[in-house]
Amino acid sequence: MDLKSKSLYEGESPDFLLDLISKKTAKYDFSEVYLSSGISSAFDIHNGIFDGNFSSSSKGARIRIMENGLFYNMSTNDLSKSSLMSAISKIKGMPKGSTKLSSEKTVKGKYRVTPKILDEREASKLAYDLDYYLKGYKEVIYREVSLGYGEEETLFENSEGSSIMSYYPSAGLSIYLLIKGKKSTRERILEFGGVGGLEVLDYERITKRISEEIKGLKAVADNGASLSDAKIKSIKNVVISPEISGIAVHESIGHPNESDRVFGRELAQAGSSYINKDNLGMRIGSDSVNIFDYPSIKGTSGFYYYDDEGVKAAKKHIIKNGMQNELLLNREYAGMLKRKSNGSARSSSYDAEPLVRMSNTYLGAGDSSFEELITEAKDGIYVKSFNGWNIDDTRSFSMYQGNEAYLIKKGEISSPILNYRLEKGTLDLWKSVSLLSKKVELFNGECGKGEPLQGVPVTMGGPYALLQFR
Repeated sequence: MDLKSKSLYEGESPDFLLDLISKKTAKYDFSEVYLSSGISSAFDIHNGIFDGNFSSSSKGARIRIMENGLFYNMSTNDLSKSSLMSAISKIKGMPKGSTKLSSEKTVKGKYRVTPKILDEREASKLAYDLDYYLKGYKEVIYREVSLGYGEEETLFENSEGSSIMSYYPSAGLSIYLLIKGKKSTRERILEFGGVGGLEVLDYERITKRISEEIKGLKAVADNGASLSDAKIKSIKNVVISPEISGIAVHESIGHPNESDRVFGRELAQAGSSYINKDNLGMRIGSDSVNIFDYPSIKGTSGFYYYDDEGVKAAKKHIIKNGMQNELLLNREYAGMLKRKSNGSARSSSYDAEPLVRMSNTYLGAGDSSFEELITEAKDGIYVKSFNGWNIDDTRSFSMYQGNEAYLIKKGEISSPILNYRLEKGTLDLWKSVSLLSKKVELFNGECGKGEPLQGVPVTMGGPYALLQFR
């Protein structure tokens, strides 16, 4: 795909359109333009049956203008000169506002991720190979394999002189499994992929994970026992996997530290935060808790090098030794706090407003082994995966429903459990962290936010963690 092709831009080159928009918006206090063009393909296989191929393409522009402290946001998929000029001409009589953007360095750059493999035949072969692999497990009574890949190139310019071109290919795989055991059935969705070509979907790594998941869930479906509510509440020592630490980081730390949520913009849409302008720097966890958001981890789903306001991506240390340390900021909220943006503005497409978003958010590693965590727990629960979660509007209380979980007895993993749920206050959960393993693992997800809803790819994760509640 080549965005310099005039056919993608209704007879006009992107450089011409950028220059044209810049000239027409020069009279305003601030302006930026974001051009995007992308193509994608996806297909599904259900129980060995091909269920269709889906292809799409998109192109469009987003123009944001600020005048008298108020933003105006416009987008269009008609990139003809007449359409763009007509849209800009409608900006009249903007009322006064109070928005002040942070002062940022002028950036001129290009960033291109070069895929090694981006071929329809290779994608089809991988999907069918995985379906055939799953077919070999008789306990899998229903299976779905969904694979998608695409390319997107964006061009960004603002009135401050920044100019950025980015090109990102991506590939993603979703596998749904329904596993039948002697006592019950268990279901599981596994997600793989990231920024890059099909090489981010490694067959050996995926099949190893599938094998482990099926074995574990079959054990739960065959022999899993239910615990009483009283027993669940009495458990004080819990070892959580990187998957559980990841979802807890994302929901109870990442979202509450988004600056637009902290300052109330999301109140009517998705709730508020236990963090506010008066308690920044509060203690959230034990000294062992360090939580980061880092966009520039290559190959991940949340990868980007420049955010959608033209700010270079930065590694954010959200929680430092248990203390709230850094909010996720775009230029608007950085300006409000008289700070620099840390490159956290993302949009799902050209027709969506950039919002404060996470990227790759994770709990930092410790220095223990997984075996040491289990031994130290002595008697408790090990939660390996979840099949549901819930959290309140302020992100103060959350529940993570175990999917594959086991009792720990005398420092060893014992029998499987059907219905354990980790249900704690956010501060209680993070203050209970006593030991962390050495290796961080990341898991794919899609984060929803905004009205209308925007979904962006992210990863979340961490090490194994021992939680010891009082």
